[in-house]
Amino acid sequence: MPSLKTFRVEFDRPTATYLSGETVSGNIIVDIVREKEIRGLFFIAIGQANVSWTEYDHTRKKKHHSHNVIYSNSEKYFEFKYNIIAKHKSNSRMTIPFGYHEYPFNFQLPHNIPSSFEHKYGHVRYTIKVVMDRPWRFDHQTKIAFTVISTLDLNAHREKCLGLDDEMIKNFFSCCCNQGSINLQIRIPSSGYVPGQSIITMMNYVNSTNNIQITKISTKLLQKLKFYASTPHTRLKSSTVEIATKDTSKSYLARGQAISGMLIPPIPPSYLEYCSIIDLSYELLVTVHVSGLHFKMKKSYPLLIGTIPLYHPPSAPSLDDINASTTISFPIPTPGQFDRSHLPTEAIGFVSPEQSFAPSNHLDIPPPSYKECMFGTEDIMDQDDSKYVFGADIPWAPRYPVFNYPKTS
Repeated sequence: MPSLKTFRVEFDRPTATYLSGETVSGNIIVDIVREKEIRGLFFIAIGQANVSWTEYDHTRKKKHHSHNVIYSNSEKYFEFKYNIIAKHKSNSRMTIPFGYHEYPFNFQLPHNIPSSFEHKYGHVRYTIKVVMDRPWRFDHQTKIAFTVISTLDLNAHREKCLGLDDEMIKNFFSCCCNQGSINLQIRIPSSGYVPGQSIITMMNYVNSTNNIQITKISTKLLQKLKFYASTPHTRLKSSTVEIATKDTSKSYLARGQAISGMLIPPIPPSYLEYCSIIDLSYELLVTVHVSGLHFKMKKSYPLLIGTIPLYHPPSAPSLDDINASTTISFPIPTPGQFDRSHLPTEAIGFVSPEQSFAPSNHLDIPPPSYKECMFGTEDIMDQDDSKYVFGADIPWAPRYPVFNYPKTS
């Protein structure tokens, strides 16, 4: 019968989500059916980023032999290691009595660390591993991950949150004859959002062609990623992840309007500030699908995803408005509307995941909840972990703040 009934780490917050600079605390739980002799109970907290992917190297191809190259890179933000129940002598042994035990821990996160992030080509990950060092036997090890959120205040980047007012024009030709054109005017009230908000895209179209039809207009929220490897040599890996899609399919007349409302799910903030080996940005892609063998009309616009919403976000129709009305117009913000001299002097504090919250005078919305990212990871096992580490093979996904914006009636 195994002597170890329970060996795990419990955080003081059920969500295990912390802001950079906060103190992480909790307990190490050990429950044994008989006493154990150990050299120490080692606590290791690590924050680091890693990138890794495999590519086929065509330059080194040989007959009947393929050559794959693993590109990688890493950077460490902190590592805290200490013995929870150490004695004065470094090599002395101690005994854990049988029964249930709790060993508290706490440490402060640095301020200049990036948000948690997971992807198949790389991650920013924060973990705690506890090692029960047993003389002349295999060590017991347990591991768990937690989420770190690095604040990105949209109010500090209002110049990147202006509304968009643009158009797409495409002329169509057949046998050198002009068949007419399709004109699409695109309006978006803001280019800065937080998870829980909806991106409202209003599109007015004019189709002056005779026999070419608009079949569908779609909007997509894309996550654009760049991973930088240094081993065996410098290499860049790019990836695009489709976060959300909204298709507007209907009978398109010669002219009309299409409106798309797309809810932003739990996703990490833009930039991954303080991480130098992974770049993260977002785009809104508008695509017009047409009949026949003609190319689609496409245009993309940069978006900023933050963790603190704008004090005075631009007014926009809600999802309920979209369902209740067929034609909606809204003002497009101008640079004058974002004069920082008109902002309130007091700052909005980002609410701690476990802190009680009273609605802000500037943001008439409840506090954010913390929800798992739509893209997680299979496990948190690293290369130096054995398959016997408790918890390392459990699927895990970071949590991000999601604001519950009230619906407009």
